[in-house]
Amino acid sequence: MNDREYFQTTSLSYQLQAARRELAGFRSGEAYQKLRADYEGIIREKNLTIKKLQKERDEISFSRRKITEQWMDVLEDVQKEHEKETEKLKKAIAELLDMVVSLKKRNCELDEKRKKALSDYYEAAVKLEEAQGLIVKLTAQVNHNYENSSLPSSKCIDRKKITNNREKTGRKPGAQAGHPHHPRRPMEPDQVIEIAAEEKFQDSSRYVPTGNIVSRQAIGISIVPVVTEYRTAEFYDRKKGRNVHSAFPCGVMDDVNYDESMKALLFLLNSRCNVSLEKTAQFVRDVTDGALSPSVGMISGLCREFSSKSRQEQDRLFVALLDAPVMHVDGTLARVNGTNNNVVVCSNGAATMYFARESKGHAGIRDTPVETFGGILVHDHEACFYGYGSDHQECMVHIERYLKDSIENEKGLTWNGQMLELIREMIHENNMAPVEGIADEKIAGFEARYDSIVQTAAKEYEDSPPSDYYRDGYNLYLRMVEYKHNHLLFLSNPLVAPDNNLCERKARVLKGKINQAVSLRSFRHLEYFCECLSVIDHLATDDRNNLYQSIKEIFKRPRPVKPKRENIEPSNTALPA
Repeated sequence: MNDREYFQTTSLSYQLQAARRELAGFRSGEAYQKLRADYEGIIREKNLTIKKLQKERDEISFSRRKITEQWMDVLEDVQKEHEKETEKLKKAIAELLDMVVSLKKRNCELDEKRKKALSDYYEAAVKLEEAQGLIVKLTAQVNHNYENSSLPSSKCIDRKKITNNREKTGRKPGAQAGHPHHPRRPMEPDQVIEIAAEEKFQDSSRYVPTGNIVSRQAIGISIVPVVTEYRTAEFYDRKKGRNVHSAFPCGVMDDVNYDESMKALLFLLNSRCNVSLEKTAQFVRDVTDGALSPSVGMISGLCREFSSKSRQEQDRLFVALLDAPVMHVDGTLARVNGTNNNVVVCSNGAATMYFARESKGHAGIRDTPVETFGGILVHDHEACFYGYGSDHQECMVHIERYLKDSIENEKGLTWNGQMLELIREMIHENNMAPVEGIADEKIAGFEARYDSIVQTAAKEYEDSPPSDYYRDGYNLYLRMVEYKHNHLLFLSNPLVAPDNNLCERKARVLKGKINQAVSLRSFRHLEYFCECLSVIDHLATDDRNNLYQSIKEIFKRPRPVKPKRENIEPSNTALPA
């Protein structure tokens, strides 16, 4: 047995002895007596504690009863005061209720007055808005001029004078010192007048002859009739029973006829120089001292004769317009015997033609180069023109005018000023661009700015909707959204001009002649005049030709039969000089 086992055995032995002693005590009753004595001692202590707590409770209960009685007295006093205050409040509430009833009645009366005043205000506000819109509309109409609308300058009563921006030099007008002299060209004299030497030059001691002759020419003009008389023998035809003779030259039909030189002079004075029929006849009578006195009817009929004899020039101009890649087209009014008619103007710079039509639209385009044209049309947003040609460029000068009108009548918007600045910049860039055109990156920049300004316009019109009385600016915005390609086509195509000023200038020539010199009594006369003006314009723009001589050559021709224009097809035939 080792030590560990020894100690375990000893410990168990002691525990067994203790358990035996405890069991002997329970068996003998001593353990129970001890437990009871301990229990009774604990009970006594608890009873003493309970008595002590009961005594404290009784003392506290007495004190609480006293406090409760005091509180009840206080509550009774408070209740009495509360009842008094309640009576006062009830009385005040009754007074307030009476006041509320009175105020409600007064409020109903005021509410009726307010509703009536509000109705009057809305009615006045509507009338004021209508009046302001009408003022804007009338102001826009009054302010319309040739700078902000399509109204021609001739229709503007108080149009401003075009200022001369040249700096004054202080020099007198005319030739300036140091500039080369440009003398008049001397001519072969028809007569020579010898001037005798003055008597003082006979003094040989002072004056010595040099052998030179000093000459001066006085050139005048004299218009005299040059009469060519044709004579031929007359015969009697026994078979037909009448007198006959040999044929006279072309154009010699009456007893007295005017030749091509006379016709060209009268025709140019009336159709080119804007001289009226009566003044043309009077001028010829005056310069010939009454020897020639053409009639007004004869002068008026020269348009018909020239038109029929210049048919080949008209046909070649028609073909030249069809062969061009770009053509300008415009329409203008012409009054015939008090009735409005339309004149379609087609031009590509080298060739210009005028077409008289009784109406506008597609009926007015029929039988003009526009009807079968396959290139790019430049015009002023005429809706029917969009049905012809392969592409279209709108006149940006008209857009500038409409933007100016929007700026004047929509002062709270900013997009119109931005767009006007952009258009001017694009036109300037186009004018300064090389032959190959504007660079692609610049075009992309212009298009991005264009889109940004259009978006600005959309936001501004969303915040400030357009008035019913003035919608021109809003309509222009919608137009610039829909026709963006037709506004910016000139940027990408160097052959396309950004404006339609070419046709505007050509149409102005027609309007000036009609208003100043030409009296139109029939639509057929307008057709003759337009055909003549087309040929005159071409002959006048060619510096190689003498206009008067060219007109004479045309009047020499016999009257041809007018061909049908439908048979004319585009070709590569060059325009004649």
